[in-house]
Amino acid sequence: MEEIRQWRHYTDQQREQIMQRLNGMETSHTCPQCGEPTYCGVSVGESDCWCFHVSTREKTGAPHCLCRRCLSQQPLR
Repeated sequence: MEEIRQWRHYTDQQREQIMQRLNGMETSHTCPQCGEPTYCGVSVGESDCWCFHVSTREKTGAPHCLCRRCLSQQPLR
């Protein structure tokens, strides 16, 4: 994942934001599959999202992005 490869280049503030996203403290919506809070960079106006850096999965037809756990359970495309 991009976050891991670039970790040493991030500032303390950027690292803290990443940790908050991973821990579910910073969220943009709830996962349409499990209902847990999750984060989508694109939906909050960023040009990138964590899901751009994982293997492509089957589309679900859900109105919003899945959380990391649910996305990892989707079949690879």
